[in-house]
Amino acid sequence: MATLEPETGLVVRYRYLWQRQALAGEETGRKARPVCVVVPIGASGGDVVLFPLTTQPPGPERLAVQVPDIERRRLRLKGDGPAWIILDEGNRDELPNSYHLEPVALNPVRFHYGVFSPAFMRVILATLAQAIRARRLKVVSRGE
Repeated sequence: MATLEPETGLVVRYRYLWQRQALAGEETGRKARPVCVVVPIGASGGDVVLFPLTTQPPGPERLAVQVPDIERRRLRLKGDGPAWIILDEGNRDELPNSYHLEPVALNPVRFHYGVFSPAFMRVILATLAQAIRARRLKVVSRGE
C-alpha cells in the first residue's frame, strides 16, 4: 500500500478495471496504468474517483481529453505518441488504502507520477461536468 494523500489531479499507477471488464465479471484490472485522481469524494477524504489514461485513440462515442505533450513530459509518462484521459467512466476506490495501486518505475515507495497543472485540470473538470450533466459517467466501485 502507498503513503500518499489523494488530491484532485494526482496521477498514480493503478490496476484500472474498465466497465466492460466489470460487466463481464472481472474483478481486477488486467494491467497497471497511469490514472488521474480527479474527484476526492466523501467526508473521510479517502474515497476518490480515478479516470484512466490511454494511448489508444478513443472512439467518437467516448468522452475524452487529449493530454498535452507538456503535461506528459512533466509527469514523465511513457510513450512518444498522444495520450487521452477517458472521462465517461471511472473507478471509485479508497486511497491510499487501495490494493490496486502499484509502484511507479519499480520504486516500491513511489506510487504517483505527479499532479496535472491547474490549467489542464480546468479542462478535465469542465469535460467531467459535461459527462455528469449528460448522465454519461459510469463508475465501477473497487473499494470493497
